[in-house]
Amino acid sequence: MMIHNQKGITLVELVVGLGLSAFVVLTVVAVQVQMAKEQTELTRQLDDSIDQNLAERIIFKNLNGIDVSYNNIEVEDDYGNNFYDFYPDLTTNVLKKRADRDFTLNLSKANKVFYALTQDFASGAMLNFDPVWAYDVGADPGDPNKPASLTFSPGKSRQWISNEESGGRPGFWREGNILFFDTPNRIRPVVNGVVDRLIPPRSPYYMGSINPQSGDKLQNITGDAEGIFKMTQPSNGAEIANLDVFLRALPAVGGGQTIVRARVVKLVKYYVEPDTKKNAADYKVQPLNLYSAEYFNGKWEGKTLLADGVDRMILRRDSVIKRMIYFKIYKAEKK
Repeated sequence: MMIHNQKGITLVELVVGLGLSAFVVLTVVAVQVQMAKEQTELTRQLDDSIDQNLAERIIFKNLNGIDVSYNNIEVEDDYGNNFYDFYPDLTTNVLKKRADRDFTLNLSKANKVFYALTQDFASGAMLNFDPVWAYDVGADPGDPNKPASLTFSPGKSRQWISNEESGGRPGFWREGNILFFDTPNRIRPVVNGVVDRLIPPRSPYYMGSINPQSGDKLQNITGDAEGIFKMTQPSNGAEIANLDVFLRALPAVGGGQTIVRARVVKLVKYYVEPDTKKNAADYKVQPLNLYSAEYFNGKWEGKTLLADGVDRMILRRDSVIKRMIYFKIYKAEKK
């Protein structure tokens, strides 16, 4: 025989039940809110990671062919040394100064720009340039002790460079391209009859951009990047003002003809500006935008936002006897 409770639910039981239900609901809501916060934070971290990785991949691609920067341009690092110093013939113990190089790109540096000169392989492979291509040779003077006259001809130089049938590079001569001429010779200045081995060896070089307004004559680099180039003779510091000056003073190689190399290069700069779209009060440091731009026809074009919400970008070389460059972008941390 079964006994049934005919009294129903008491008030106390109802209150306890409602309390338990409210507690369960509050617990579920709290867990959902926490999960939503964690999911939002994970999404933000993922977005930052994707943004950072994409920017680093673009920079890595841009730095391909960076060899032309070494000993040819001057970018002061955090300790006042040239970031692009390179000693291919010395060991670290021979150097009497700091061997590593660090460059921090942020708003606290007086110089908020990092420059890179890289070879543009898309325009064609390096070309061995015959200096005769750039000159009109005069008539034979009839005296073996007197040289024939040489008249520099920018038009002739352009025709030889662009002539694919004779081994030229048609992709070189295009508007905005920067042509870079140097030699394989590496020279140090002589001080009091002694070669100063503590000065990085370098080749004389000339570089100029192709601008239709200048015709066949190459246009020198101008603007804020003008001062970073060592376009001088490494032996005596004489200025190399144009291609004619460069070709007429090529370094000797023991009596043989000096090899002249020509290639297309890109001049890229990286810089930061305050990220005005983010509330600086939410961050431990002022968030920055990291940009890149390329030199084209006398000005910087193609301003590209690489990453936002950045704290800094660091570029590092472990030693000046190595070419390897390491770099990393750090995102601004929230409070």
